[in-house]
Amino acid sequence: MSRGRALAALSVLTAEQWGMVTAAQARWLGVSRVDIGRLLADGALELVEGAARVYRLAGCPPDPELDPLRGAWLQLGNDRPAMLRLADPDAVTSHRSAANALGLGDVIAGAHEFYVTRRHQPRRRDLRLRGWGTLGRDQWDVHGGLPVCMADRIVADLLADREDESAVAGICQDAVHAGLLDPGCLAGLAAPHSVAYGAADAAKLAARLLGTAGNYGAVGTAGNYGAVGTAGNYGAANYGAVDAGEEA
Repeated sequence: MSRGRALAALSVLTAEQWGMVTAAQARWLGVSRVDIGRLLADGALELVEGAARVYRLAGCPPDPELDPLRGAWLQLGNDRPAMLRLADPDAVTSHRSAANALGLGDVIAGAHEFYVTRRHQPRRRDLRLRGWGTLGRDQWDVHGGLPVCMADRIVADLLADREDESAVAGICQDAVHAGLLDPGCLAGLAAPHSVAYGAADAAKLAARLLGTAGNYGAVGTAGNYGAVGTAGNYGAANYGAVDAGEEA
């Protein structure tokens, strides 16, 4: 395939995918590995950092913080275009990755986390996949072209995962300030987890997460309730998560 025809074929998808295309999508478009190699060699394509076998058209602005996550989401769809997957998502960004995508808090996602509708055997070792379970349509939305869990679902998931309390507090406070989380709903989200976090009741844990605890002790510190905010005391919740190449 000529250089011009290959670029024209890829642009059908890259225009809707942050300038990106996966190797599987390129094959679906009729662009061979040889064609991809030539485009990489002459600088028309470049590798997306942190996302093997994902390419970006030269000149499309990179986003070092989100591009690896976007690349991982694209790869989960095999050769399906993003525009089709957004209409009926097969993977929704969750947990720490969702907080990063929404710009909430300062947690570092050690793996790309998603809820998925079907089982996977990922070749990548930096994915953590969970079954779709109870994820409802009202608990995720499309943000910047990526399906992402909403703030209340992120908070509920991280509390269930026994995430560090100070990290969850940062997410809660940023979400409230951004208008993404109703502070009046936080006690309901905190209720199943107040004992695990050493709080006398859900209202007190919610107050700590919002930074309005007053006499209830500082967020992420032992205070009067024991070692609050340290996941090691609680044990990790098991959602059937997939790490290091296990089947989702």
